[in-house]
Amino acid sequence: MIRNLAFVFLFISTICASQEDSKPSYFGIKLGGNNSNISGDFSEEYNSRFSFHFGVTGEIMINNKLNLAPEILFSSIGAENVILNYISVPISFRYYPVSNFYLEAGPQAAYSLGAVKTVGSSSFYNDITNVNQTDFGFNLGFGFKTDTRFLIGLRYYFGLSNLIEDQEFVNYKNHNRVFQFSFAYLFKN
Repeated sequence: MIRNLAFVFLFISTICASQEDSKPSYFGIKLGGNNSNISGDFSEEYNSRFSFHFGVTGEIMINNKLNLAPEILFSSIGAENVILNYISVPISFRYYPVSNFYLEAGPQAAYSLGAVKTVGSSSFYNDITNVNQTDFGFNLGFGFKTDTRFLIGLRYYFGLSNLIEDQEFVNYKNHNRVFQFSFAYLFKN
């Protein structure tokens, strides 16, 4: 999985480097908050969790209205008593119906860096054996980009992968659901 994420990053970097001057590309930093939960079987047992994300972002102009926005983020999500940490790679298409406002949609792949489950006052680190190591899903969002390349965005992530990997629980289905509020700044390449 790490090799696949590295390939995606290399592919996107190549696209950025090969852009003509008439179609600028940008590279930047991003950080923000997550309000996440787990939906599906027994979801009433989970309360939402507020956490964070940070990483690198970019924007590659396709035409005057459409941009490709690749990102690599550390994102801590899950629920109140189940913390799931991921390296996620969302790749969004941003449509600008007006000059500074955008709508975005696109897929996301993520690789687990570990999980923590809290039961009472005890925490079990990376001891959740039935958690799937990869997560795939889809993002929808909107945002505002200033003329100085500062972005404010809101995004919703629909996890499509089942979080439960253990064959004993194969009939149970749980998925990540995340609201993200982000700030980013883009530097011109």
